[in-house]
Amino acid sequence: MKTSLKARTILFSLAVTAGLAVIISSCKKDNASTTANTTVTEADAAELTTNAIVPSSGGFAVQVNSSVTVYKTVKLSCGIAKDSSITKSSATGVSPSYNYALSWNYLLNCSGVVPNDLTFNFTGSSKYDGPRMSSEDSSSGGFVLTGLAPTASAYVLNTTYTRDGSQVSKIGRNYSFSSKLIIKSSDITVDKTSLKILSGTATVTISGASSSGKSFNFNGTITFNGNNKATLLLNSGASYNIQW
Repeated sequence: MKTSLKARTILFSLAVTAGLAVIISSCKKDNASTTANTTVTEADAAELTTNAIVPSSGGFAVQVNSSVTVYKTVKLSCGIAKDSSITKSSATGVSPSYNYALSWNYLLNCSGVVPNDLTFNFTGSSKYDGPRMSSEDSSSGGFVLTGLAPTASAYVLNTTYTRDGSQVSKIGRNYSFSSKLIIKSSDITVDKTSLKILSGTATVTISGASSSGKSFNFNGTITFNGNNKATLLLNSGASYNIQW
């Protein structure tokens, strides 16, 4: 009788152990499956575009402001190239946290002594850690600033802006991905007094791959509405507001 009871106890223990092993194995498989199926969403693309625009991550808005500030404050001579740089970081302990370093070179093109346009090229790097995404990027681009005549009501910018980097999404599941974002425009108008973007549109393309190897591609239009606001409209029809 004692032998039979002991055998039953051993069999029960083995069954429990086997059951736990199956559960643990199943959890591991589910986790592995989740990682393998990770893909970048439209919400991630919208957040990535926002970070590429806002000043706190050294984005497009900073580059626009810098180009017109250079024209208004730096002593320029026709046909002579100049360069400058800037670094900026957030205060310790604040959220979102950021730091960026930007380098510019620029050239004033003239007809005789009359300025026609300012060509403006730049490179930079930035880090950003916010509530929805952390990002580490390099950026490059070229702007052409026109509307330099005193009679012109606003500055006008023709722009190409590229941002390459790696990100960790905090929307839903935490996962990482690499990306390339390109913003192109030909009609960005800037107020000559406040140096803020008044209006304009730009195309945006976002491509890359998630940590699981799944590629992604999004396209859309950014409409600048003035007052530090813009609207991102993706080709799917989804719309996102951007504010800085």
